Amino acid sequence: MKILSIFIFLILSFAVNAQTNNNVGFFVKNEIHDNDYISGIGVEAWLINDETQIGFAVNSSIGKAEVTDEYDYQHSYVAWDLGIKFGYFSDVFVYAELGLDLGELILQDRDEDDYDDEDNQVDFGDILGILVLDDYYDEYDRSNDIDAYVGVGVGVKLENIVIEGYSRYRQIDGEYWKANNQVFSGMKLTIMF
Repeated sequence: MKILSIFIFLILSFAVNAQTNNNVGFFVKNEIHDNDYISGIGVEAWLINDETQIGFAVNSSIGKAEVTDEYDYQHSYVAWDLGIKFGYFSDVFVYAELGLDLGELILQDRDEDDYDDEDNQVDFGDILGILVLDDYYDEYDRSNDIDAYVGVGVGVKLENIVIEGYSRYRQIDGEYWKANNQVFSGMKLTIMF
């Protein structure tokens, strides 16, 4: 938790610095793969060197996700992403990025998401699993790690409007499910202040 506090402090410090350079903005985004999507709104701060235009951007967004698992069941959840980009940021820009699900990191919400038994009833096996096998699953079930992504993107900055296209490889899972699709493509519209 201490590392997270330091990271949030750094983001806020950079955002205050970037605001004087007209490089803080609010955005809407949507990324898709087949019937799956992750949509959201967020804030982003560009922190760039004025001479080289090389720098990084820090962003956070919150929104809704609909993701299909390996058994063709679609899960709904709140997606709270925190990301960082590194690249060349000018009127036309390109970047590489990485990020994670801040909600899972902070809340440690790595339990059963929207898992249901087929029979929708609690039985002896469920109780035994809770009482006896809980430590076993904590030690060996790594299927619900903190969701994360890596990606690349390109964009155009027209005065205060920024339009981006990107592709991300996402690791998405719950305690009892794993996403069927890992590659998402998206568009983002940002208004900078």
